[in-house]
Amino acid sequence: MDKTVLVLILAPLLLAILIIAVVLILQRRQQQKNIILLSQLDNKAIIDAQHKNKKLDNDLNMKLIQAGITQKEYMEAKLLFTLIGVIIMGVLPFFVPMMYGIISVVVGALCIVFGGKMYLNIAKAERIEKIDRDLGVFLDLVNVILEAGGSLKNAFFEVSRRAHGIIDKELLREISILEYEMTNYSTKVAYENLKNRVDSKELSKIIDFLILSEETGIGVKNIFAMQSDEMRQEKFYKIKGKVNTLNMYLMLIIFLFVLPAFGAFIVFPIMGGTLTIGI
Repeated sequence: MDKTVLVLILAPLLLAILIIAVVLILQRRQQQKNIILLSQLDNKAIIDAQHKNKKLDNDLNMKLIQAGITQKEYMEAKLLFTLIGVIIMGVLPFFVPMMYGIISVVVGALCIVFGGKMYLNIAKAERIEKIDRDLGVFLDLVNVILEAGGSLKNAFFEVSRRAHGIIDKELLREISILEYEMTNYSTKVAYENLKNRVDSKELSKIIDFLILSEETGIGVKNIFAMQSDEMRQEKFYKIKGKVNTLNMYLMLIIFLFVLPAFGAFIVFPIMGGTLTIGI
């Protein structure tokens, strides 16, 4: 029996290693095949193929930038999801009823096929949450420098240099990149690049105001102050909503578990005759 269980556990692991090796070999052969096909094309077809491959690479690179991870981390996560999917498909069906076994096979297949995309979306959501959380503080710091007579670019530079420990490092990194691009490119291009790199709704609103200010000459101090107040109010309402939800759950737990237990503590002794109620 022990040998059978050992075989059932090791077989999916060996199968996962085999699948990963086959996938890597097929990718390698596909690359070699693409090189051979490119060598057989004319100049126009080669250029078109290169543009197509470049667009696909750029899409993946942009998603990696938005998630704040490297391609190596993405590939490692993808292989890990593949391994998890193979283990779920290969192990669970032997230990659960048939219906749950079918569900485990479907879940394992989804992990294998969409594991990379799930990891990208999770990493991107976490990064956006970190950036959005400190946007209000960032706007307040920029406003302080603007009111002291500093320029917007100088405000970005000072915040990126001095706000370590106050603002999350992801937002500081983006501010540093923005300040660098404002020096080497047009301001509008730098703002648009920031919007594409982060893909946050809150940050996109601020960038739209910055672009509007750049085009119309309107000052940004009042806009930043209003945006900061709105973010603080939104954060307050979120916290208040979580507290209300927690109170609801506590009341539900009290009604479902605490009160029945307390009632049983009194009722059962009365029914057994060990406790009497004096009138």
